[in-house]
Amino acid sequence: MKKIRVLQINAGSRNFGGVSAMLLNIYRNINKDIIEFDFLTPNKTTYSEYIDEIINIGGNVYEFNINNSTLFGKVKLCRRLKKFLLENKYDIIHINSGILLFNMIVAYTSKKYSNSKIIVHSHNAGRRSFIKKIFSYPIKKILEHKSDMLLSCSNLASRYMYTKKGMKRVKIIKNGINTNKFSYNEQIRDKKRKELKLENKLVIGNVGRFTSQKNHTFMINVFEELKKKCNAAVLVLIGQGELENNIKRLVSEKNLEDSVLFLGQRKDVNDMYQAMDVFFLPSLYEGFGIVNIEAQSSGLICVVSDSIPDEANVTGSTIRISLKEPISVWVNSLLEASKNERVNMSDKVKVSGYDIKITVSELEKIYIKILG
Repeated sequence: MKKIRVLQINAGSRNFGGVSAMLLNIYRNINKDIIEFDFLTPNKTTYSEYIDEIINIGGNVYEFNINNSTLFGKVKLCRRLKKFLLENKYDIIHINSGILLFNMIVAYTSKKYSNSKIIVHSHNAGRRSFIKKIFSYPIKKILEHKSDMLLSCSNLASRYMYTKKGMKRVKIIKNGINTNKFSYNEQIRDKKRKELKLENKLVIGNVGRFTSQKNHTFMINVFEELKKKCNAAVLVLIGQGELENNIKRLVSEKNLEDSVLFLGQRKDVNDMYQAMDVFFLPSLYEGFGIVNIEAQSSGLICVVSDSIPDEANVTGSTIRISLKEPISVWVNSLLEASKNERVNMSDKVKVSGYDIKITVSELEKIYIKILG
């Protein structure tokens, strides 16, 4: 049987984010006897630490080194993508991004210069002003016209990316995780807390890129007030990003250096959840928030903003709070959440359909079906 060649395209950055992690996890688990992936990003790849692994299991990673945030960059992206698609043939081009304009440009170019089936997959959400909604409508129409299939990680992400008519075509694909990998483990918890000198500490944790979306400034402001009520509190931040130095300066200004740990990009994130007591995710917007599922699977209570879709509360252990609420509400919620007894929730996450094997099975069916 001829293998189905799929080109996975996401907007990309220098930092390994949730979408990249999910795509890599899918490729690790997909049936490589019938499906093979290549990965493409317009700028620096997010897969830099995983290139050898991807190549070893049959894939390739391509990066154009193009800053497509400018008009010139977008024109350059179209030209470079055209050349690439004329030289490389794929059965399916799967576009993964929460950026509407990027998705439209890539879908339009791909449809024009390839015979591939085009899948657009919405992974994010956000807030648009009335004016932006008006201007985004024709972009959505072009995107839908140039796409053979529309996917989304949540209803919220669907509404952000597609028109009302387009939403009738959307299939929701749950962002699955390796639930076994994110099961609660007391031994790992003790080991990690000892390794990081977190014994007898109240550990508030977050996993996310340092971007405005993730709302780290608010996180630090909340933690500053929480520290006044619980001197043993420590904030653990996992991830990298363009605003990391800004947040480090803020932490220094507030004299919190000894209580805020910047742990960077890590390959043992699953183990780091074990060391936490509460998970904190006050994002300004999210299409879904897969880290919230990972944290729930490991038995953590998650205190999150109400921008996290309600459907992401798969275990009933997520506390959603409006960002308009005073900081004191957040502080009290974090303290109350820390008192809950830790229990493994991985089986509950799996039953809810958020297991990577279920996600992979759904995508395999979609790839085979779209090719007839």
